Amino acid sequence: MIEVVLQGQTLKANLLNPEVSKRYEDGFDKVVKTFNEAAKCERGSDGIRMQCQAVIDYVTDIFGEEQAKKVFGESTDLLECMDILEEMYDIYEKHVTPKVTEKKQELIDRFSK
Repeated sequence: MIEVVLQGQTLKANLLNPEVSKRYEDGFDKVVKTFNEAAKCERGSDGIRMQCQAVIDYVTDIFGEEQAKKVFGESTDLLECMDILEEMYDIYEKHVTPKVTEKKQELIDRFSK
C-alpha cells in the first residue's frame, strides 16, 4: 500500500498492483473523455454533474468509497473536482515513483556489497 495526499487527506491504495495501475490509467482516460462529452450538454448543470461524477467515480475506484468521501466531503463543485483530478494525475510522479526509486536504491546498496 502506498500513502498519497489528495486535498489534504491521506489515502492508501495498492498503486503498484498492475490491476490497480491499469484502473488508474484507464480511469483517467475515461474522465477526460467525459469532460469532452460534457461540453456538448445543452444545460451547464448537466455538464457539471457529469464531470464531477466522473472524478468522484475515478477516485472511488482507486481508493474505495470511504476514502473518497474523505476527499470530497458532503458536497463538491467542478473546480474542486478539477483540482482533485490534477492531483490524481500527479500521484505516480509525486508519490509512487519516489518510493520505488528509494526502495530500488536500498536494494542496490544492500546487494552490491
